[in-house]
Amino acid sequence: MIAMRATPAGRGVRGPFVVPARVLLAAGGLLSVALGSFNLVHELRSTNVDFVYVAVGGLVGLIWLVSLYLAWRGFRLAVFAAGLIAFTEFGVIASGHFVTAPWEIDIYAKHEGLPVAGVLIALLAACALTVTAAIVCWSHPTGHLRKLETLPVLLVSLLGAILAILHTTDNIARHDFGTGTPEDGAFAAAVAIILWLVGALWLGRARRTGAVAIMLGTFIVADAFITLQVVGGTPLSVIAAKSGVVWAGIALAMATLAVASFVAALTFLVAALAPRSPWAWIRRQSGSRLPSGP
Repeated sequence: MIAMRATPAGRGVRGPFVVPARVLLAAGGLLSVALGSFNLVHELRSTNVDFVYVAVGGLVGLIWLVSLYLAWRGFRLAVFAAGLIAFTEFGVIASGHFVTAPWEIDIYAKHEGLPVAGVLIALLAACALTVTAAIVCWSHPTGHLRKLETLPVLLVSLLGAILAILHTTDNIARHDFGTGTPEDGAFAAAVAIILWLVGALWLGRARRTGAVAIMLGTFIVADAFITLQVVGGTPLSVIAAKSGVVWAGIALAMATLAVASFVAALTFLVAALAPRSPWAWIRRQSGSRLPSGP
């Protein structure tokens, strides 16, 4: 295998995340393996797959774990393998349960229990984060940002993503996606969650890219909430009556965090687009102490 070696010129290179990419790769990969294993058991119970499929899936999971360990040790081929398996898992899950099919997500959840719906949505997000981490880990496995000014946004995004998964799971139970189908609505929620999380990760280095991604993801979440719970036919009182007060609180908290993240991302975007003082640019280029003004 090809090992990643730190060079004297590259030791000071910082990664784009507030945590090392290999940490995110390990966390996202392990979560994906755990969620995928949980789903594989229910796939077999539902007779959606046979024992041969489960055996192959178990072998792939074992290879995935080994690749994550070797990726942590710094082998590039293992990083590639971990990202490739995550990408493949994303495609398999999306094509098997988030399209109109015999075992689409709402039918699958009705047969195996509501938790499997939340697991499927979380699995898509975990796989997407694993692929993102693998891409960064290829060149910056240990580098990370020292400034933690974007860490609050990342923590809010993580909490908001968890609440969005729970809220979408409850929507599947109530078939509450407006004119859309449960599989389309659940996949749109998964995409929004991925944009929200990936944008929060990239915000530290690529301010414009990260801010735009957060704004797109939170806009989808907030727009769905407004469409369904504010102007639609399922206000929070209906959710409280059908699912319980806790689920209504989850929906409201999710929307609140989405709006807060949108505003924060907009603030970062405006700051990144604002014109800077030419004297500051000259000082950075020359490295000399110049006067602060003309």
